[in-house]
Amino acid sequence: MKQAKLIFATTSLAVCLVTTSSFSQTGMPLHATVAGVFEASTPCDDISKAIFEIPPGTKCEWMKWNLTLYQDAKNSAPSTYKLVCRYGLPKQGTRDFMAGAETMELKGKWAIGKGTIENPGAVIYTLSVDNAAISLSFLKPDQNLLHLLDKDHRLMKGNGAWSYTLNRIDPIPANSTGYTPQIIPQPVMAADSLIVGVFEGRTPCDNVLRELNSITATGCQIIKCHFILYQDAKTHMPSTFLLQTIYVGKGNTTYSNTGKWMLTQGTKNDPGALVYQLDFDKPQVSLALLKGDDNILFFLDKKRDFMVGNNYVSYTMNRVKK
Repeated sequence: MKQAKLIFATTSLAVCLVTTSSFSQTGMPLHATVAGVFEASTPCDDISKAIFEIPPGTKCEWMKWNLTLYQDAKNSAPSTYKLVCRYGLPKQGTRDFMAGAETMELKGKWAIGKGTIENPGAVIYTLSVDNAAISLSFLKPDQNLLHLLDKDHRLMKGNGAWSYTLNRIDPIPANSTGYTPQIIPQPVMAADSLIVGVFEGRTPCDNVLRELNSITATGCQIIKCHFILYQDAKTHMPSTFLLQTIYVGKGNTTYSNTGKWMLTQGTKNDPGALVYQLDFDKPQVSLALLKGDDNILFFLDKKRDFMVGNNYVSYTMNRVKK
């Protein structure tokens, strides 16, 4: 990272000299339009430090992203991007950093490709960095989300606080029509444990999650979620689940809700997608979470469209243990 910073510093004069011919007065590249602006808060762990060439000993737990993608004004082809990341230690009780946080700004070109380990047909955005040996790849689950991939093109797994999902700041409305899920034969799980998986994450104060426990929106900041999926002891097939939630800003009460779950198939944009359907013991209340891979679940709304978070939390659950 020190080398990258030196390169940026030594080339700053040259950049300034060509600014008037390469960029408009607003900072947007000439002959380009904005394809999308995405924001997120993600962990700053050893893997992400390696991706950004941040020294391993750097005190960093949290990273805030602002990514602007530009496209050619004539044919909408991917062109350039600007990524601003601030990283450091979180200041308790706030959404700000402690003193000593650093900011890096990366620019370069981006391209669209295909393929992850789990899904060869998945849409992938790849960002190359000018004057630095850094490359970033993202899965595009839909038009409003990007999820960071590791060097092996696997979805990056976050923690109970933050995921690696970037959210479009001005979400594109989904098609108004819904989707009827397809019931599929339920899989037989591994026999070594009654627990299929434990997932955690924090989401905005969504209506369905609030209504589960009659929580009003006033004062609700975020929702801490803890999922446990169980299998039947005899058949080793999907059985029950436990969802525990804490509504930050509404007290420290932990609410527990139970029900049954099963695997279904299909969304409007991906008929082959696997979706966990959670039916609560309360009548007419259910949740749907799309399986990104074995470690990542994405919340879907009632029409089976992806839910979009904000610059602090996402609608993404991360496996914490099996």
